[in-house]
Amino acid sequence: MMKRAPRSLLFTLAALASLLAPSATADAPRPSLGGGRIGVQVQSMTPELRRHFSAPPDRGLLVGRVEPGGPADRAGVEVGDVLLEAGGVAQRRTWDLVRVVAPAAEGQRLSLRILRDGKARTLEVVPAGPAAPWLDPEEIGRWLERGMQLGSEELREQLRAIERRLEDLEKKMDRERERREGAERT
Repeated sequence: MMKRAPRSLLFTLAALASLLAPSATADAPRPSLGGGRIGVQVQSMTPELRRHFSAPPDRGLLVGRVEPGGPADRAGVEVGDVLLEAGGVAQRRTWDLVRVVAPAAEGQRLSLRILRDGKARTLEVVPAGPAAPWLDPEEIGRWLERGMQLGSEELREQLRAIERRLEDLEKKMDRERERREGAERT
């Protein structure tokens, strides 16, 4: 018998998965952390996107949105560009961009190495806003990753508990069905 989860459970799981998925916004407002921003949203790239955009296999974030009039827009960044490096740091995960941009001092120029139409270019952007007072951006990144791993394990355990409950309910329903079928035969 094929198991089917209730629709409400599927919606809940989809919502949880979207919260745990890698951020599609590397430049979202961060009121509690502060820090510089350049006005872009980036996303990680699949192997298919890498092939399509002729991006290298070991780096690159796809620019999905550029804030009109923002620092990246003024620097010439466009939707569809592949961000290879920011401030000399290879861009592999969306968090890499935040780690470079947020602590940038106000007025500091950052080089952006992008790929557009298969050709590499270098642009300069000046982040807006004061630098984030982070003591160690690397440690914050590790802390976030650990939190996601712990959160993921907790969710896995909750899913296992839900699966056990569903199995128990299915067994109970099967027993009830067998009882009814037996009663109908007599």
